[in-house]
Amino acid sequence: MKLGRSQSNLPTDLRSFLGEGTEITGEIRFTEIMRVDAQISGLIQSESGSLLVMDKGHIKADVDAGTVEVGGTVEGKITARTSVKILSTGRVYGDIYTPALIIEYGAVFEGKCSMVKGRKAEEAARVEPISLKIADAVR
Repeated sequence: MKLGRSQSNLPTDLRSFLGEGTEITGEIRFTEIMRVDAQISGLIQSESGSLLVMDKGHIKADVDAGTVEVGGTVEGKITARTSVKILSTGRVYGDIYTPALIIEYGAVFEGKCSMVKGRKAEEAARVEPISLKIADAVR
């Protein structure tokens, strides 16, 4: 059974592919699905698209997308409106803001996760934590 737009809001078409040996520095915006086997530094954004970071993909950037699947390496903050999945070959070094997080056995995740829904994920990702000294809290 083929899922069409009327049955699902998830992207279904691979529209972008950044292959191995490609290096990009800057801001990337995409729709639908983008597969990454390249090295990217900067910012990656998609309102509702899916980012697939394959085994050879290495991202040093903040990611803001509908869904994110990591089989390679991501260094930076990930904000996903639907879900984040870290495959067994995946490595994430940074904070994750998403309503659903799946981590396969063997994956590496160093950071913190805030499991919030939809637009709240974007808002939570923008909030800077407030640190209080013990002396301030006692007063």
